[in-house]
Amino acid sequence: MSGPPAFGDADGSGDAAALIGYLDVFRDLPLFQAVDRLILAELRVRPGSRVLDVGCGPGDDALAIAALARDGLVTGIDASAAMVAEARRRAARAGLRVEFEVGRAEDLPASDGSFDACRFERVLQHLADPAAALREAARVLRPGGQVAVCEPDWCGLELTGADPEVTRCVQDVRMRAIPAPDIGTRLPGLLAATGFTEVRALELRLSGCHVEARRGLRLDAYAAEAARLGAITEAAAADWLRVLDRAAAAGELDVRLSFHLAAGTRR
Repeated sequence: MSGPPAFGDADGSGDAAALIGYLDVFRDLPLFQAVDRLILAELRVRPGSRVLDVGCGPGDDALAIAALARDGLVTGIDASAAMVAEARRRAARAGLRVEFEVGRAEDLPASDGSFDACRFERVLQHLADPAAALREAARVLRPGGQVAVCEPDWCGLELTGADPEVTRCVQDVRMRAIPAPDIGTRLPGLLAATGFTEVRALELRLSGCHVEARRGLRLDAYAAEAARLGAITEAAAADWLRVLDRAAAAGELDVRLSFHLAAGTRR
């Protein structure tokens, strides 16, 4: 398969293990720890809660919720069989009662009104029809149930510190690889249109010099893909990455990216 491994088709990427490793490296960054705390607050989890984690990946967030929803039920759904298998292994090691199933966000394997809360984190960006997933969330939530969603706005990503023309080419490749790159800014409207009221929204801004940016933005993979497509030369891609490394080491790599968190109540 050409191009970087894609979260939208982790099993078909041929390197699901690399995607799991990527999630493990970055889940403990302060930004994503803050996102997890905010999502938990919006879900209003309490003992006995029934919570659905859509796009659960290797299951760590579902396991954290299970510790709060004592005597409740936490279910993780992911389109990737490899992710679900890893989530089940981690649940067994932790000794927590969490169910993990393979399923699509746009067609959830759950009955109507069967959950109290539903979360999505960096999932809708990978879907061709994010609204379909939110309609499904509305279907499986009871009236008064809570949904919380966090997604980036890749259209607003700014990256400075190297040749701006090469940067633009690599960014264009990234944008074409993500089905819904602007989903972050659309979340409040989508929630209101798919069965949710009391919509709340918050923007979290990542800015400054971040040495994790090269791996976090998967710049190596997308620079290589830009070269493969002929948008830039291999030499230009390699030079661009070297310049970014030097900029990061000197504190001159500037990254700006917004994450948008939105939550709502099921009518």
